[in-house]
Amino acid sequence: MTTIDDLSAGDDVDSRCLKCKAVTNHTIIAVQDGQIVKVQCNTCRGRHNYRPVKPEVKKAVRRSSAKTKPRLGKEVKQAARFEDLLVGRDLTKALPYAMTAVFEPDDLIDHPTFGLGVVAKKISPVRIEVFFKDAQKVLVCASSL
Repeated sequence: MTTIDDLSAGDDVDSRCLKCKAVTNHTIIAVQDGQIVKVQCNTCRGRHNYRPVKPEVKKAVRRSSAKTKPRLGKEVKQAARFEDLLVGRDLTKALPYAMTAVFEPDDLIDHPTFGLGVVAKKISPVRIEVFFKDAQKVLVCASSL
């Protein structure tokens, strides 16, 4: 509740209106012990308790310092790791990927959709994890048994 000095019933005041979901102009309906108690919204004509306008809180501006390193996205990290795996390899000897083929860890494969990839590990006898430039994928392969 707000203390009033020169305001009385019939005067206009700003108040938060829950019906309008905004701060709108209201007419004071009731004052009790020097406090505004009831108001009527001049927009929707709704009557409710007086809700004073809350002052806006300014958000603190974050300043970046020169000491902070820029964050690398997942894609950039994945591409850098992939490039490290390709160093010193003959890319022309990549094995064509097929679900019926058998692959071992560290094999270089050529997938028709994802492109060049390096087999990181065997997850199961019929599944391998492969590093590609954009992402890691789990692919199906033939059992080596």
